[in-house]
Amino acid sequence: MDVSIGIITWNSKELLTGLLDSIRSNAGDVEYEIVVVDNHSEDGSIEALESTYPEVILIKNPTNEGVTKARNKMLKKAGGRYILSLDVDTTVLPGAIPALVAAMDEHPEAAVGGPKLMYRDRSLQLSCRPFPSPLNILIEGTFLSEHFPNSRFVTEYSMCNWDHSELREVDWMYGAALIIRRSALDEVGLFDEGFFYLYEDIDYCYRARRLGKKVIYIPQAEIIHFLEREKKSVLHSRIGVHVKSILRYLIKDYSNFLLRRMTGKWK
Repeated sequence: MDVSIGIITWNSKELLTGLLDSIRSNAGDVEYEIVVVDNHSEDGSIEALESTYPEVILIKNPTNEGVTKARNKMLKKAGGRYILSLDVDTTVLPGAIPALVAAMDEHPEAAVGGPKLMYRDRSLQLSCRPFPSPLNILIEGTFLSEHFPNSRFVTEYSMCNWDHSELREVDWMYGAALIIRRSALDEVGLFDEGFFYLYEDIDYCYRARRLGKKVIYIPQAEIIHFLEREKKSVLHSRIGVHVKSILRYLIKDYSNFLLRRMTGKWK
């Protein structure tokens, strides 16, 4: 099987069914399976899946376990050569899945790949980033970037001065849509469950890069992402969870990244 498509959902029936319909319509000749992990939805999502999408492999969590634990359940269940992890607030456009598989086949050095993400109006969503410094986190997490859009700290971190039309190696991409090489799981491992949500994608790409693997941006694959990640300020109702993820990233990954920049060696 070419690819296992994994989706994590919680009380998102309309988004989920729209995403599943887009996969059905646009998978092309790729051989695939779909694994949905439901984090204890109570909006009819389960019933809709069981009645309308019987081909879906469904994992029902008794509680909301968060993104990372649910994603790991999906990874363990997946049987494809690749695992395409999609957020429920995405829509797959024609040719996206075949393009992702083809690019990963052509670049065996890549452990992780990601598509061109777009807003619902089909404008570009800047989803590629270098590994963030504390200053990057502060600027993006408090919306200072909106007030100083031409600052070097903003433009270098958002990578907005690149047209995003060519395949290239990057540090990391938004976890809304990532394709992971199954064979890389043996080395990189699963997602770190110490991240309830947010920064788990940065951590995963960082661990892959640390092992000498590549992370590649694949613009030939286009996926719509409805809920903008950059609108998730630090200052929201789950600020404690967000800050915990930030601190975990800074201690676990960024400190090691600094050491490598200074000495050329990993811890």
